[in-house]
Amino acid sequence: MSATTRELRSDVILRDGSTLRLRAPAARDAGALEAFFSSLSERSFYLRFHGLRHVNSALIEHFLDPDWDDRGVLVGVVGKNRIVAVAEFMRLRDETSAEVAFAVADERQGRGIGTRLLEQLAAHAATVGIERFVAEVLPENAAMLGVFQDAGFEVARELAGGEIEVCFPIAATETFRARVDERDHLAVTASLRPFFAPHSLVVIGASRRRGSIGGELFRNVLAADFQGAAYPVNREGDAVGGVRGFGYVEELPEPIELAVICLPASQVIGAAEAALECGIKALCVISSGFAEVGPDGVERQERLLELVRAHGGRLVGPNCLGIAIPPLGLNATFGPRPLPSGSIAFSSQSGALGLALLEKAAERRLGFSAFVSVGNKADVSSNDLLEWWEHDEATELVLLYLESFGNPGKFSRLARRVARRKPILALKSGTTRAGAKAASSHTAALAGSDAAVEALFRQAGVLRARTLEELVDAASLLSGQPLPRGPRVGVLTNAGGLGNPVRGRLRGRRARAARAERRDPHGAGGARPRRREPREPGRHAGLGDC
Repeated sequence: MSATTRELRSDVILRDGSTLRLRAPAARDAGALEAFFSSLSERSFYLRFHGLRHVNSALIEHFLDPDWDDRGVLVGVVGKNRIVAVAEFMRLRDETSAEVAFAVADERQGRGIGTRLLEQLAAHAATVGIERFVAEVLPENAAMLGVFQDAGFEVARELAGGEIEVCFPIAATETFRARVDERDHLAVTASLRPFFAPHSLVVIGASRRRGSIGGELFRNVLAADFQGAAYPVNREGDAVGGVRGFGYVEELPEPIELAVICLPASQVIGAAEAALECGIKALCVISSGFAEVGPDGVERQERLLELVRAHGGRLVGPNCLGIAIPPLGLNATFGPRPLPSGSIAFSSQSGALGLALLEKAAERRLGFSAFVSVGNKADVSSNDLLEWWEHDEATELVLLYLESFGNPGKFSRLARRVARRKPILALKSGTTRAGAKAASSHTAALAGSDAAVEALFRQAGVLRARTLEELVDAASLLSGQPLPRGPRVGVLTNAGGLGNPVRGRLRGRRARAARAERRDPHGAGGARPRRREPREPGRHAGLGDC
């Protein structure tokens, strides 16, 4: 696979919550392309090609190895290498314009694939100087006309010669970005539903042996009184916690929505493939031994994600503590105790810190609507979780422990949107050289500078805590008190310095300076010191911002 082909590869989430891998085709895809076009119904073939009636080698060769200058092609791939969609642009005589066309497998139409292909094609075409797309659409092809109209571009239509010519600029305007964000929100929330509202789950690697991670996690599921059905799978098919065990996922008596995998890293991909082949779309991989351990782990993690994507699934982890949804009685973690139900949603990139915060939260009697340990966040990230929690009625406050930002721009847009509805408290590690090194050693995180993080949080309206204790204190306040309706907050205290730390420090300096002046009116050496008036205290950062 060429460097260009690797770069032109992306995973998109569709309207129904399934995922699809988009990439540039190569010579090896000739057979898959022929199978795709041959599988199209007669009507779909007619709507795409407007008269061509058969698949031949010239048609297939046209789509192979695009140069991504005058011609760009993307295919949507599922399974091992099954093509289910093809989209292309071809530069016209006016070099700022390109003709665009799409074809989607009949059984996959109506899921938003065409729109996602259009988004990706427009982004790539813009990088080579193309400013507008043109398409010739038959009047009866309402679905394709709807794709162009709903994408968010300013579309112009003109009927000529029995066809509708559609023309639109492909610059990413605010309207277009808003439509993309809206599509992302609906797609991501649909894809996360099996994690947050599963009716059934399986723990793969749930041993009957006490002290094993899989066994203890499954017993935690039972102890929390999960409202759905839970099954243990282990090599011997042993019962765990009094629940009948199974040797293979294929033996389970009903469809499963969530699979939690607790196996050695070398066995995870095989177990994941078995679960995905059974139709499970949500995987939570507890196991370590992936990107956090070096190049071999990185390759293993990429293979795992590619497998999940090929089956249209989503992945939490790997190298994580698990997931808990207290209102459902779900505690699929290996923590020491179930979480009390409440209104706080918490995402942690570190399992150890997540456990520490949960312990402190238990001491303060804080309740949770959800806890997700994202670990290496190979797939599901804090951005995805913000999408879900934005409209989650059970969540009134969001806590984040972050070690890296995969997409800072998207985080800023999302957090700013969510923070209008509910507060977001964040603790960011890895902002020093030593902290960044420590973070990367256990979650493969790439940390940013502290100044950049501070600016990002301020822009997004995120309240930043500097320590774990401060995070818990702020969470106690915001989860137990109504939010202020405006900037009219009073502080009742028996000492002025406690009410305003900045003013308190200034008063302390004034007192020390006055004592020193009484002892030596002219200062050391007899020269009268230059008096400096204290600066007016600025707006106090942190909780004062709310």
